[in-house]
Amino acid sequence: GNVLELNDDYMLKEEHLHTNMMGLTTHHADSYLMTEVPNAGIYCVHLADSQNHGGDAFGYRLRVAVAEGDFALRVAPSSVSVSAGGIAAISVYALRKDGYDGQIEVVLKDPPAGFKLEGGLIPAGRDSVRMILRAPAKAAAGPIPMQFEGRIRVGGEVLSRTAVAADDVMQAFLYRHLVPAEEFLVLVQKGRWGAPPVTLMGGSPVRIPAGGSRRVTLKTSRSQALRQIKLALNKPPEGLTLNGVEVVPRGLAFELKANEDTGGFADNLLIEAFREYIPKDKQGKPLPKRRNSIGLLAAIPIEVVTQ
Repeated sequence: GNVLELNDDYMLKEEHLHTNMMGLTTHHADSYLMTEVPNAGIYCVHLADSQNHGGDAFGYRLRVAVAEGDFALRVAPSSVSVSAGGIAAISVYALRKDGYDGQIEVVLKDPPAGFKLEGGLIPAGRDSVRMILRAPAKAAAGPIPMQFEGRIRVGGEVLSRTAVAADDVMQAFLYRHLVPAEEFLVLVQKGRWGAPPVTLMGGSPVRIPAGGSRRVTLKTSRSQALRQIKLALNKPPEGLTLNGVEVVPRGLAFELKANEDTGGFADNLLIEAFREYIPKDKQGKPLPKRRNSIGLLAAIPIEVVTQ
């Protein structure tokens, strides 16, 4: 008969990062395949050892099931340090199973008072998204454990999975792995002057036409400090830029622009705030301009659409 599907050493990677559940197990010898049989009838599943091993000392497990769609989550890094009232960036990875390709809602599970997760949605078709965790102005001393939960809808029912904390660890100079940790910890440190709290105006996601731009306004009450702030995208997707920042009555406004060949995807854009100033030496002479980061400002959900 004809071979419908064949697989050996099933492996999931984003460039050099292995995005599977193996952790420190760096040899990916297990096989996996998913197929739709064309007609009713009898089909044969053949399991073989490519190294021609076998015998009573060798154990093999075969699972055959209907692909109903499932997922797991990894949150990296496994610990962050953030100023009181400040923001920390995290990456959330979706380990999709059995053909599920839809969106995944990510929330904090029973969070300590005052903590908020922003940008908590992994769009359909995406395997990872950066989000931000906002800390309260006052928090308990010492590391604070925290849990994240992912939710999807399958067959009319909500399926939830608790995320596993992990660290992006390099193996042998090139390949990297998401190594699970015991728990996710947050350390809130004494506050310093940082980026002002903001609110996205006009709803989300912000839809940007490929080859065009969209005006975005962030509402904030700290109008006096805004004139000292410069904005930039933090590790943006290729083809997206931020320009034309100006202070407006309600806060800050700017243009998000997408290249013409950029389209058909959704993501979170992390906005970082900087303060530029010209220091002086001991004699009062101006020195070269300096630029200091004052922290992340917001995670803006965006969708680049083709016109």
